[in-house]
Amino acid sequence: MKKMFNCLMLLFSVFVCFFFCAVLPPGGRESDLPSCNYRFTFISPFANAGYWGSIAYGMAQADDAYHTNTKFVGFMESDAQAMSEAIRSEICPGPDGIITSGESDPRIVRALEEARAADIPVVLIDNDNADIDRLCYIGADNYEMGRLAGKDMTENISHPLYAAVIIGNGSSENQQLRLQGFQDELALHPDCHVETVLEANYSLLTVREKLPGILEENPEINGIFCAEGYSSIVTGELLDTMGKGYDEMRVVVSGNPDEILKHIASGRYYSTIIQESDIMGKLAVEVLKNYQEGTLPEKDVIYIENISISKENLEGIKAYESEGVTWHLYNGNLLQIPQSTN
Repeated sequence: MKKMFNCLMLLFSVFVCFFFCAVLPPGGRESDLPSCNYRFTFISPFANAGYWGSIAYGMAQADDAYHTNTKFVGFMESDAQAMSEAIRSEICPGPDGIITSGESDPRIVRALEEARAADIPVVLIDNDNADIDRLCYIGADNYEMGRLAGKDMTENISHPLYAAVIIGNGSSENQQLRLQGFQDELALHPDCHVETVLEANYSLLTVREKLPGILEENPEINGIFCAEGYSSIVTGELLDTMGKGYDEMRVVVSGNPDEILKHIASGRYYSTIIQESDIMGKLAVEVLKNYQEGTLPEKDVIYIENISISKENLEGIKAYESEGVTWHLYNGNLLQIPQSTN
């Protein structure tokens, strides 16, 4: 009898386990899971509390407003292969939309093509790629950003200018356009030239290792344009350690983390070119939400305004905000990125 009772209890336990595994979703009861109208995935080239964190913060604000849910997937360093794999890993769960940067690497392009073949809409931000079947591009007019940086570099200049330009990845369309716009603006001034271009691949270490040598080997360089955020952060720090001979270097950078705003306030940086990156994130979520409700974006390209910030108009400009953004790193871990307190 006891043996029979134990067998019945075992069968009952198996039944209960099967029932809850089969009926309830992973993670708990269905009522415990957050409900939302649509689920999106933002696959960012980087997981940080700066520019990309600010974009994600804007998406989180839009989620609150539209009752949507956006998952933030990012990487600690630039990795096209990992990014393409992350895109593919999102195809099976079938989100209601993917937001990402329009990289030109064939692996990323193919992964996005697979997402579109699975009928997942794609919105590109920061960097466009018209070869990808996207709903639209949301971000800066990168050519005009380069032109604006060139205007700041040559403003009221009374001597020949020899500029070094630091770009991220030379194959990225946004970096190509920023460089071209900067070169075209300098070409309007007969004594202003781009002396050298450093492709730093978004690496702080590369900038630290190579920029001092470039400046020492090319003493005629008297201007630096940082066309992306990582070199923009570290260049001022490097110049501070290189002596008074570099105090008159005109430096134009990109973005508005706290480190850059401090260099603007001190006069180390002449200006920085910014966009309201959180607005970029909000618009991306809004476009996908509207699409799911039957409304296409009004424009194929939605530009976010480029703004030049100098010491004269610095008051009221805030550093990037990313409070509450939780990044899902591609290795499966979670990383909480707090709001910057620097």
